[in-house]
Amino acid sequence: MAIKISACVIVKNEEKNLPRWLACMKKVADEIIVVDTGSTDNTVALAKEAGASLFYFEWINDFAAAKNYAIEQATGDWIIFLDADDIFTEGAQKVFRQEIERFNRDNSVACLLCRTLEVDADNDNRVFTTSLMPRIFRRSPYIRYKGAIHEQLENAQGNKKMVFAEKLETVHTGYSSSIVRSKTERNLPILLSELEKATTDEEKNRLYPYLMDAYNTLGDHDKIQLYARKCISIGYRMIGEPGHFYEVMTMSMFNAGKPLEELLAALDEAETAFPESPFFPFVRAMALEKEEDYIGAEQAVLHGLELRKIVDDNMRHGIGTSDTSIGLLSYAYERLGNIYTLKGDRGKAAENYLLALKQHKYQVDSLRGLCHALAGADDVEIIELLNSLYDREKDGQFIVKSLRGIVSGGVLSYYGKNLHGFEGGYVYMARGRYDSAGVKLGNKYRELIQTGLLAANNMDEYPKDGYLKVLVSDEYRQLFDQNTKERAALQRLKEYRVRAGIED
Repeated sequence: MAIKISACVIVKNEEKNLPRWLACMKKVADEIIVVDTGSTDNTVALAKEAGASLFYFEWINDFAAAKNYAIEQATGDWIIFLDADDIFTEGAQKVFRQEIERFNRDNSVACLLCRTLEVDADNDNRVFTTSLMPRIFRRSPYIRYKGAIHEQLENAQGNKKMVFAEKLETVHTGYSSSIVRSKTERNLPILLSELEKATTDEEKNRLYPYLMDAYNTLGDHDKIQLYARKCISIGYRMIGEPGHFYEVMTMSMFNAGKPLEELLAALDEAETAFPESPFFPFVRAMALEKEEDYIGAEQAVLHGLELRKIVDDNMRHGIGTSDTSIGLLSYAYERLGNIYTLKGDRGKAAENYLLALKQHKYQVDSLRGLCHALAGADDVEIIELLNSLYDREKDGQFIVKSLRGIVSGGVLSYYGKNLHGFEGGYVYMARGRYDSAGVKLGNKYRELIQTGLLAANNMDEYPKDGYLKVLVSDEYRQLFDQNTKERAALQRLKEYRVRAGIED
C-alpha cells in the first residue's frame, strides 16, 4: 500500500513565502494542510488557488496549539511540518519519497531530523549556519508540539527513535538580514522595557541573551560585548550551540577593530572553553592575516579545517545540532588562497580559492584571486572551470563586472554575450572594439548626468557636492541664489510675526 504524506504549515501574512512553499510541497506530499491564524494579505487566496486544504485557527499566542491543530487535520501516514519560509532543497525533493519509504520500513523510527541550511537571502543566499531539526514524523496521537513559543516536538510514547535523514535538507530564509533587523527594531524597545521593570537578578539575567542578539543584529558592538560578557559570566550555554556567546563576542571584536592583543586573549579564552569548535581558529586566522602574520593565519586556518572534519562527520551521523563555522568556511579558504598567492604557490592558491567559491560562488575576492592564480591558462580551460560554478545567462553580468581587467577578452566576450547594459561596454573594450564600447559607456554616463541634474535641480539649496556643481548651469546657479534669498526673507518675516504676536 502506498504511503500517504501530509504537509502542514501555519501562516499569517505569508504571501511572499507561501507560493514557494506550496510549489515545493506539491512535489513531495499527497495532502497539503494550510492553517491561517489571521492573515490580512493575499495568503488565504494563494492557498485556495493552489488547492490546499485550508483551515482557520484563532490566534491565542500559542504556536504549539496552532501547530497541533494543523496536525489534527492531517490524514497521511507521515507529516512534514516546515515553516512557510523553509523548503526542501532540489536534491531532497528528487529523493524524498524513496527516503520516506526507506524509513517507513523501520517501525522503531518515529521522527526524522533534517539538516536546515540557514541562508541570508539579502546576501546572495550565503549559508551562515546549519542545524538539525525534527521536520518529518509519523502521524500519531503521541507526537505533538509543546510550548507557546520556541515550541518543541515531543513524543509521549517515548519508545520510538528520532533519526537523521541525511539526504532531506531544507533551506530556511527566515533569518535573512532585513527580516531579522525589522523584527529586532520592533522587539528591542520591549526588551529594554522589560529590563527596566526587572527587579531581581534572575529576571535581568534571562533578558541578557536576547539583548546581545538584538544588538548583534543592529551592529552596536559596545552593547554586544557588554551583554555577551554578562551571559558568559553567568555561565549560560545555549542548547545545541554552547559557544554562541563567545562566537558573537569575538566576531564583534574583530568587526569593531579591537586591538589584536585584546581579541587574541578573548579567542584564547573561547578556545579553552570550546577546543572542538572550528569557529574560533577561523576568526583568529582573519585577525592574524589583517596584521600580516601570514604564518600564524595559515596555521590557524589549517587547525580549523581539521576540527571541521570532526564537525562534518558528526553532522553526517546526526550528532550535534548546529554548525556555525560553516558561515566562515568560504573566508577560511580565501585566507589560504591569499597566503599561498603571497608564497608564489599558484596551484594551491587556485585550489583554495575554488574551495571558497564552492561554499559561496559570489565571493568576488575569491573569484578574482582564482583568475589571477590561473593567469596564462587557456581561455577554454578558464571558461570550463567557471562553468562548473556559474550559469552563463544568469551570472554573466556578475562575471564581467568582477573580472574586467583580469581575464582575457575572450572570457569576457563569452560571459558578456547577452549583456545589454553598460557592462557590455567593458566586453567591447576587452575585444578592442572601442567604438562600440564608447557608445555603451556613453549612454550610461548620459543617464547618470541626467539623474544628477534632476537631483540638483530639485534640491532646496545649491548643491555642495563638487561633481553636481559641475553639472549645474549658470542659469540654475542664479536661480538657486534667488530662491535662497527669498526663503531667507520669508524666514525673517515669520520670526518677526512670532515675536510681534501676529497670527497667520
